[in-house]
Amino acid sequence: MLLAISLHFGLESALQYALYLTMFGAFLGSILWRPSVGVYLLVLSLPLQTVRYHLHSYPLGAQFLDITLLGSIIGLLIRRETIFFKSPANGILLLLTIFYYLSLWQGVFFINVPLPLFIGDTRFSDWKNYVEMFLIAFVVASAIKQKSEVRLLILMTCFSVLLINRTYASLLGGRDISHFSDEIREAGALGYAGVNGFAAFEAMFTSFLLGLYVYQRKLVVKLGLLGLIAMCCYCLLFSFSRGGYIGLLAGFSTVGLLKARHLLLVVLVVLIGWQTLLPAAVQERISMTNEGASKGQNFDASSEERLEIWEDAVNMFKQNPVLGTGFDTYQFMGRVGPYTDTHNYYMKVIAETGIVGLALYLFLLAKLFDVGSTLFRSSTDPFWSAFSLGFLALVASAVVLNFFGDRWTYQQVDGYLWVFLGCAMRGQRAVQEERDRMEADATLDAVLPTPETVAV
Repeated sequence: MLLAISLHFGLESALQYALYLTMFGAFLGSILWRPSVGVYLLVLSLPLQTVRYHLHSYPLGAQFLDITLLGSIIGLLIRRETIFFKSPANGILLLLTIFYYLSLWQGVFFINVPLPLFIGDTRFSDWKNYVEMFLIAFVVASAIKQKSEVRLLILMTCFSVLLINRTYASLLGGRDISHFSDEIREAGALGYAGVNGFAAFEAMFTSFLLGLYVYQRKLVVKLGLLGLIAMCCYCLLFSFSRGGYIGLLAGFSTVGLLKARHLLLVVLVVLIGWQTLLPAAVQERISMTNEGASKGQNFDASSEERLEIWEDAVNMFKQNPVLGTGFDTYQFMGRVGPYTDTHNYYMKVIAETGIVGLALYLFLLAKLFDVGSTLFRSSTDPFWSAFSLGFLALVASAVVLNFFGDRWTYQQVDGYLWVFLGCAMRGQRAVQEERDRMEADATLDAVLPTPETVAV
């Protein structure tokens, strides 16, 4: 939206330059004032991939996120604060970082690519961008200390999503969406993540918002959340991503099972009555799944191609079942037509990193659920209860979405998952400190004499 306004008034260059200067302002602000300054800018800009494209022509503009994150890291170091915030997820995140880098080297023996030593190498860059999200979680947990700061961070994510959805709705407004067509699909501000990546982002964030919504008591905030949820659902519906629809239902079901049982009824009604309730174009898109039956196939052409790719990934796994062919190798192999992805992240994991990689990835997912569920069970604060429920719904949505493609290694798609993981880690610390304080107060009350005792 900001870019559209700047184009309308001929201020595109001014906006780009202002955003470029903001990067350095946040960098210095994180060092000289508060490390959280860089975190807020990072959160605001994470999904805005196409906006950040316009900075690539400036020196260091392509490293916008890296420089912003670096400022927060330096700010924490200057204040002698830990970067690697202690949490139950630390071990698996460190192990995966090392494992994936060693797997990069293993991949050299399977494909003719340079050694993964420099940032200019595609595979090294992909590894860096992936594990950088782990670092984002730690930095958020270390820099965002107060509950009020977490609230502000959530507000920044909502503002960013509002910009994305406003732009997407404007694009749809100029197109005929009464019937489905591939030509009307659009990736929006998420750029190279594609339209399915955009849909996954919307499904995950909507699931998070729903967790916040069911706990909210203030009418103004409740209406604001409901409005943004409705806007996200609108954009998701007309992304025409069947995987995105299922991911959203997974998020709704999680919130329903853990807190608001009536949402399970909503899910059931949608599953039964989608041919009546959903827009005609969306109905057409869903019905396409079985259109191949008239051609002697089980599914439509897109689904049949995915099945072929998955079968090929299984064959790759059988040839190298323990460690696979190496991290980020499939895209260079050209195994099935023009496709560079397995269109199922779990298939990609077993093909590239084998049984070991799959076990580590599943353990990571278990840890994410553990962090969220521990906070959800232990907190008596409605804010942390709402936040942890939203986080659990987001993770559940991500688990389902990754059956339909790689929705895990793109910073603009699931970057907020890692931001919220950092907040959940901080929430666990806050809940534990409050519990320790209450126990200390109870112990002190037991030791100190009561007024009656003194009188005697």
